[in-house]
Amino acid sequence: MKIFCNSKLIEKESLEEVFEPGFLFGWGAFETFRAYSGKVPFLDLHIARLNDALNALGIEELKVDFKTRINELLRVNNLEDAYIRITAYKKRESTGVLIYADKFGYYPQSAYEKGFTAVISPYRRNINNNFYTIKSLSYLENRLSWFEAQKQSKDEALVLNEDGFLSGGSRSNLFIIKNQEVVTPSIESGAFDGITRKIVISELKKMDINVKEEKTSIEDLFSCANEAFLTSALLEAMPLVECDNKAISNGKPGDLTIRILKQYKSLIS
Repeated sequence: MKIFCNSKLIEKESLEEVFEPGFLFGWGAFETFRAYSGKVPFLDLHIARLNDALNALGIEELKVDFKTRINELLRVNNLEDAYIRITAYKKRESTGVLIYADKFGYYPQSAYEKGFTAVISPYRRNINNNFYTIKSLSYLENRLSWFEAQKQSKDEALVLNEDGFLSGGSRSNLFIIKNQEVVTPSIESGAFDGITRKIVISELKKMDINVKEEKTSIEDLFSCANEAFLTSALLEAMPLVECDNKAISNGKPGDLTIRILKQYKSLIS
């Protein structure tokens, strides 16, 4: 059977995966993370979260030796420092999986020295919809938020929940430092239960720094913050120095942010 794809007619069978429910309806989940010198830190945590998401979406768990497959991809593509994405999706009779790896080069050292800038997203996070807790393929609101930041030549978009409190970034979690105490939006406020977020909270506590997970307002960011940073498996711990064209504190990466970034890097080296 012929179908029309972009500018030509092609055989439907050559794109058969596109017609699976996962692709047609965004019915699936994904994980993104990094490889450092050929090693993938916290892989078991990412796979466990992926399977939790699949269970929540009514999709059969994957029975894949991810460590072996990822190592194979790194080897055949001659990669050491890499971006990796696992996409798992609903097929009519099973679960599909796509693993992608490419050279990682998104955030040079200069990005950490300068810090990220952000906007406030025009899209609100519905905390009554539990799908925000899953990295599902239905990722449109997050992607549109980031697209809004890109249109304004900014690095990230901060997302508010329906009550006007900060949830975090479109693809990151937010931490605010106030007088050597760290505050991060709570899960109940719409923060994503990120693996890097958990690790950073744990490491901060080991550094005898008090961490609070609570409702966090825009005023906290602009009026109270001595510094701020964003976390994700790709970003690690990225200083946040500006939002909506307003400087956060002195508009420069802070000392504690630099400390936690060094501490995180020590875990992955």
